[in-house]
Amino acid sequence: MTEKRIVETVDQARQGETSNRMRWVLLATMILTIAGVGAAWVWIINV
Repeated sequence: MTEKRIVETVDQARQGETSNRMRWVLLATMILTIAGVGAAWVWIINV
């Protein structure tokens, strides 16, 4: 019973770590996309 509880806790911690990493990846992707679109607009306007 105790072993099962430990395994569940470890699994939850691992899931939290993965979702946290995914959140940072999504945030970085959004920032890069916005920066890319902004740079493209500036380039189009200047050309």
